[in-house]
Amino acid sequence: MAASTIMWLDEANRTVEFEPVGMHPDYRRLGLGRAMLLHGMHLARAAGPTHATVACLGAPGHPRARGLFCSVGFRELVRDAPLIRTMAAG
Repeated sequence: MAASTIMWLDEANRTVEFEPVGMHPDYRRLGLGRAMLLHGMHLARAAGPTHATVACLGAPGHPRARGLFCSVGFRELVRDAPLIRTMAAG
């Protein structure tokens, strides 16, 4: 398998989420991810959503993933704030 994604349709909110999105390392930079996302958005539009989302690890550590998603029209909405809790001993 070269590329895969799951599309989660939320009919109540008229949105679709792509998550996870994955590419086999040997098949990156060939346009497969872009084609997969564009085709998925085309299929989703026929089902009624007006918005698409993707959870992107596209922070500074993943510029290629972020570039892929931006290349098909996604834009930053929010950045997750990681939270940590120290566990009490005993």
